[in-house]
Amino acid sequence: MNLHKILDGVNYSGVVKDIDIKNISYDSRKISTGSIFVAVEGEKYDGNNFIDEAIKNGARVIISNEKAVNNYKVPLIKVKNTREAMSRLADNFFNHPSSKINIVGITGTNGKTTTTYIINKIFNDNHLSTGSIGTLGFISNSDIINTGYTTPESIELHSFLDQLYKAKIYNVVIEVSSHSLALHRVDDIIVNTGIYTNLSSEHLDFHGDIESYFQEKLKLFNLIKKDGSAIINIDDSYSSKIINSIKTNIITYGFSKNADIYPTTYSFSYNKMSFTLSVFNEKYKIKSNITGKYNIYNIMAAVACCIANSIPIHNIINSIERIKSIPGRMEFVGNKDKKIFIDYAHTPDAFENILSLISEIKNKNNKIMTLFGCGGDRDKSKRSIMAGIVEEYSNSIIVTSDNPRTESLKNIIKDISQGFSSKKHIIIKNREEAIMYAIREMDKNSILLILGKGRENYELVGNIKHNHDDIGIIKRELDES
Repeated sequence: MNLHKILDGVNYSGVVKDIDIKNISYDSRKISTGSIFVAVEGEKYDGNNFIDEAIKNGARVIISNEKAVNNYKVPLIKVKNTREAMSRLADNFFNHPSSKINIVGITGTNGKTTTTYIINKIFNDNHLSTGSIGTLGFISNSDIINTGYTTPESIELHSFLDQLYKAKIYNVVIEVSSHSLALHRVDDIIVNTGIYTNLSSEHLDFHGDIESYFQEKLKLFNLIKKDGSAIINIDDSYSSKIINSIKTNIITYGFSKNADIYPTTYSFSYNKMSFTLSVFNEKYKIKSNITGKYNIYNIMAAVACCIANSIPIHNIINSIERIKSIPGRMEFVGNKDKKIFIDYAHTPDAFENILSLISEIKNKNNKIMTLFGCGGDRDKSKRSIMAGIVEEYSNSIIVTSDNPRTESLKNIIKDISQGFSSKKHIIIKNREEAIMYAIREMDKNSILLILGKGRENYELVGNIKHNHDDIGIIKRELDES
């Protein structure tokens, strides 16, 4: 594609030549002959330090910030914000794929992955060929690509949308993280349906305070088409701010009777629930193989979205009732003798949701054993809070590793331990050994919750991903016992 066309809509300075571009990347290692290299300033690395390597690998044009020095043998295009420019470059390079696809964007602290999964299932059941992009990766038909991010960088995101369009998959559900909104990854995405799940204290190490965190979430609703729809959880205290700031069609959900969609009755067990939904004043009974009040929220969001996308309510309910489980979300991975659940929960709210549910539905003889850790290089303030929640509901606790990244595991565990007021917990730093120990300690009354990693198949120590699979370890131990 011609460089002039790729730069359309980008505010830049520099001389633009008539150059044919074959690729765009912000990673100098992925640069090949005929590429644009975007020198992005990241949290840990500055792309300007890799310009020489990119040129050596075949870059024909460099996009950098205004601090860059123009002493390269290839054209240097200067922009004010490289991430903002990269989004527009990617949109142009892949020929505006979001304008050709029906896009559902979901944002909120909790519930994005489950809601994405449910909508994806309903869409596909109703002959709307659908892919998804989020925590579980880029899912197209039966193929899954692990992206490493909830919402990938703008180049990968537009590339995935282009791949979906070319594969004749004309719907996609995207988990839109606050990081992606702040870092301009979705600036040039056209959204048909936007969903707001909730907001709680999370990622404050990145955003600074809760209001700044909310303002990033709010950006999603500025991307919705004028004839699109916003799906809003009105039980959340920030919902009115969103509703008052947008002019698209709005569907509300929640446990409040003021919502367009709300439950009138509900009951839970370990692996199923039943409830009645009022949907625009019509009552519908639903039986689900996923459980918990928080999953009623997720289902309501999905119902609202599918109604906005013209799927009949009875078809929606039929699809919901056929869902057996959500991968990595309160997923039963035990056997008839041992009750073991895994969950990706890694926020205080998610911990409270899962542990309070188990506490509510267990019998008087059941004992809850919880295994968890906290991620490194992330908000430290939540570690002791999560420990306190675990201690409130658990009979025994195992503290272990969970993606320490570049932070000292010793310091992470020290932060966690400050939230305990009793001596219920033990520390086993190696996560595999911790899981093995927990399974051996179980008896017929035990319920083991293994929280934090869900279906992740790695553990990030330093900057290296090591193979690690909670489910694989659990299955091996159960087979050997």
